[in-house]
Amino acid sequence: AGTPLAPVDATMKRIGILTAGGDTPFARVFNLCPELFARFRAFAGLFWTRRPVDPVVLELCRLRIAQLLGSDADLAERGPEARDAGLTEARIATLDRWRDTPGYSAAERACLAFAEKFALDPHGVTDADAAAVAAHLSPPEMVAFTEALAVFDGFTRFRLILGIEADAAR
Repeated sequence: AGTPLAPVDATMKRIGILTAGGDTPFARVFNLCPELFARFRAFAGLFWTRRPVDPVVLELCRLRIAQLLGSDADLAERGPEARDAGLTEARIATLDRWRDTPGYSAAERACLAFAEKFALDPHGVTDADAAAVAAHLSPPEMVAFTEALAVFDGFTRFRLILGIEADAAR
């Protein structure tokens, strides 16, 4: 618990990427490159432990990317930080209809639209799309948000390409 990765590891355990013994399907694959796994844990965990962006926005976007890319394993996981900040399963159940469902803030809508284009058509992201997000996020938050999307998108694809399933115990 005294290591620099302790808060990150606690978060990753809660979302099923890491267990006490490091024995999840994701960890077993990533542990083939332990130095890379340690760096991934440190970097990816920053979005949740330092909270540069609202954890509800991040979790909604992470789950939306998982929906768009068809990753059941990623959809099965939940970030406790977002739940602790008020994200409910009922709200997650409406995520595929966020455009037409009441209860999504203007910031969430702008970020979800940006996340969808990021994942499906990155060349289609326009200045207007970025400006819609920037209306709700500071420049450092915008950078952190975009980098978080890259992590979510990249590791969802990583998991899909390598056939890494959700932890059966979850």
